[in-house]
Amino acid sequence: MKILIGVLYTLLPEILLFSFAILLGWQAQSFPHAGQLAAEITTAAILVSVLALSLQFNKSRLFFALLVLLLAYGGLLLLMRAPDSVSQDALRGCLCLFLPLDLLLFSRIEERGIFTRYGAVWFGLVGAESLLPAGLIAARGDGVAAALDVRFISTSVTSLPITQPGLLAIGLGLLWLNDRLLRRHSAELAAFFLSLVVALPMLYAGGPAVVAVFAGAAGLAFGYALIQESWSMAYLDELTGLPGRRALEEHMRQLGGHYVIAMVDVDHFKHFNDRYGHDVGDQVLRFVASRLELKAPGGKPFRYGGEEFSLIYAGRGLADVEAELEQLRADIETCRFDLRRRGRRNEDHLGQEPGAEADMLAITVSIGAAEGGAGEHEPWAVLKSADKALYAAKHAGRNRMSLA
Repeated sequence: MKILIGVLYTLLPEILLFSFAILLGWQAQSFPHAGQLAAEITTAAILVSVLALSLQFNKSRLFFALLVLLLAYGGLLLLMRAPDSVSQDALRGCLCLFLPLDLLLFSRIEERGIFTRYGAVWFGLVGAESLLPAGLIAARGDGVAAALDVRFISTSVTSLPITQPGLLAIGLGLLWLNDRLLRRHSAELAAFFLSLVVALPMLYAGGPAVVAVFAGAAGLAFGYALIQESWSMAYLDELTGLPGRRALEEHMRQLGGHYVIAMVDVDHFKHFNDRYGHDVGDQVLRFVASRLELKAPGGKPFRYGGEEFSLIYAGRGLADVEAELEQLRADIETCRFDLRRRGRRNEDHLGQEPGAEADMLAITVSIGAAEGGAGEHEPWAVLKSADKALYAAKHAGRNRMSLA
């Protein structure tokens, strides 16, 4: 249930965009000519603008997905104005198959830059796909166009202007992206998911304005994904996933009334890096971050920097959080960090063969805490007091808590 709620929360912007697109698309056909033209131009502007943003941020997955979406949008508008039946069949067959397959492909490629040798491969693929309909039309390749419109089953679906290979590609793509969303809640994956969903009404080709509305919704979803990722880069710590220093600063500016700031430091962290390597050190930091989120429900954790973390308890005093902080320290102490399984409680390994503990590491933390009140101290002064209390705990032997 928690995973499902997480997926729905991730997809919420896309659900709202798609709902709005349905409501607007329902009325799009009745727009006057000027309104339909305005919708087409607005969507083109959205797609080009988000494409430029993805180029600015050097996001190759989003760039190539948007490039394909922009070309498909232009192709669909051309399809509705193509007088030749061979032209229509060739364009329709290519668009119905290539659009969902390309969106699926570009959701999976690695981020290795756009104007690189790696990016040149994808430029070549998109270029070849763009030239194929023109080649089919010039060569009167109605046989190839018919192959792109092969029918697996004979149902009423075959009367739709969407080829069955295209329907199959969209269906399989949605299933695969849904599986990935269950594993990783990502605004980027959600945007790709929506782009496949709107591919269906786009390829249905109910009219230029309808295509514009749904293509614009996909473009806005990719734009939101870019903004969301930029926010994450600025405010979230990439290693641990916790809010970072900038988020801490903004949160502290909003503090009022009574609150507690606690500083948490991993004991002997340099020892982990020197003896086991920086990869293990990174695992230790992720492990401690996960315990802070799990075992300090009343506090908001932040990655302060290095091996230090911050916890902020808004609306509470030291007397209210002292027991919780002590429990947090004891919980981390009684956990054993498994180099192979990244943290299990020591009781989970009772009865192991001799020598099995060789891969188990004991991790402890020192904690310093200070209380702030309305008008008494600035939050940064309180944090400094908590930091002094932390160093007092470390000088007293580590693996303990000290209150300012």
